[in-house]
Amino acid sequence: MTTIYRFKLSDDISIIVTSFAKVHQYDDRKTYKEAWEDWCSENNECINREVKRLTDIGYEGDVLDKMYKAGRYYFRNKNTKEKKEPKQRRAYISMNTEVLEAMDEHIKKNVNQNDYSPATGFDSFCNEATNILATEIRRICGENENINAKMLTKKIKKTYKNRYYLFTKLN
Repeated sequence: MTTIYRFKLSDDISIIVTSFAKVHQYDDRKTYKEAWEDWCSENNECINREVKRLTDIGYEGDVLDKMYKAGRYYFRNKNTKEKKEPKQRRAYISMNTEVLEAMDEHIKKNVNQNDYSPATGFDSFCNEATNILATEIRRICGENENINAKMLTKKIKKTYKNRYYLFTKLN
């Protein structure tokens, strides 16, 4: 037999405790407690079923106290609105290995200079590797019709800085 470490309230009781907690969400402690006692007497049958269910599966604590604390400290602050759909992610734009290797070579060659930083290194790389970058820009624009110059510049710059980060992390 498996040991249960976390005894959850049943879905039925969770729903009615949550609705009670939401109704009394802004009550002070004393008013909430009085309303809880009234609620318990009204819902005695449901509470007894839940007490029996939890004790049958091995819960040894006070079920009514567990329900009170769940309503008072968890369910009343729980967001009951529907969850938002996640935003649609934009398609990933990959860079050719030739460009990545050129970036790595440039970083390796210049990283030991005193005035080198990822920003100055990127500017230097753009000036030195114009042919490779022009080819890569044409390739990316051909594959992605909805990309603009600003997004493309940002992508190449971010790739360069990530390559710099990886290089410094490994060395």
